[in-house]
Amino acid sequence: MKMICIDRDKCSGCGACQVVCALEKTGSARPAESRIQLRRTAGVRLQYVTCCQHCADPECLKACLKTIIRKENGRVLRRFDGCFACSACAVACPIGAVVYDSGLDAYMTCDLCGGDPLCCKVCPTGALRYEEPAASSVERRSAYARKKQG
Repeated sequence: MKMICIDRDKCSGCGACQVVCALEKTGSARPAESRIQLRRTAGVRLQYVTCCQHCADPECLKACLKTIIRKENGRVLRRFDGCFACSACAVACPIGAVVYDSGLDAYMTCDLCGGDPLCCKVCPTGALRYEEPAASSVERRSAYARKKQG
């Protein structure tokens, strides 16, 4: 299953991914409601980028009090109708990928834009790619090996 793979070394922290995601999902450019998040320290320096990793055994699914989160074809999917914004899924997520959508009054995660993630399309540095995780892993190991040799 393809996923959004993030190369932190290439990420400039520009936020284009957040803006396009927020616009697509909420109709507003509020980065806080984007389903991909740039985490910063002291508000400035980029620390890491995170979005739903569609875990094999999702903690958010187990924590959901309304059972509106499900695993289907390798993806974690959720209905927003029925969510009463208790935040149990957000608390349970080990990587902080669950965000509150004020328009829906529900907690949401990345849904991979139905298999064509906009964030990957707008990333100016190529830090975000939609690919098989194994391909990303091979590339990272190769880049690390080249760095160690050079």
